[in-house]
Amino acid sequence: MNAKKRLPLGQALLGLLMQGPLHGYDLHRCAKEELGPIWHMGISNIYGTLKQLEKAGHVESSLSPQDNRPTRKIYRITRAGRKSFRDWVRQPATTIWRLRVEFLAKLYFLHTLGLKGAHELIAAQETICQERIAQLQRSAAERDPQDFDRIVFDFRHRQIEAILSWLEMCREELTS
Repeated sequence: MNAKKRLPLGQALLGLLMQGPLHGYDLHRCAKEELGPIWHMGISNIYGTLKQLEKAGHVESSLSPQDNRPTRKIYRITRAGRKSFRDWVRQPATTIWRLRVEFLAKLYFLHTLGLKGAHELIAAQETICQERIAQLQRSAAERDPQDFDRIVFDFRHRQIEAILSWLEMCREELTS
């Protein structure tokens, strides 16, 4: 997977650490239990990302000795990490591909952490979807009606229409 398509694993880990300090294996367990239906996070990726987050100043760690077991490294989110997470969680997914995983994770964290902004996030996501539909319609209008690309544009258009319907359902669920 190229770097441009890579999902922001660090932000998801910061979201889990917003709930309290954890060591790497517990982060992996939490990710699997809480985000498993939408986002797979390999344990080696988690440890590598934690190193990057610590280097960036978004998490700090301390060592916790254990009887007859290796010392554990406990991670805590920093003020800079909280700011980074809060900035990220309120931004809509920039592509339909990211919506499937990243947007769902953002809604999860907003709900679980009791943060405000879910309605604004949904509205911003609807705007992005509507803009994408307009782009598809312009592209389709420029094509020969017999061109196979029109079928592809129609598929994508209908997919985004379904997403818009789902976003409306999300808004209703969050207000009930």
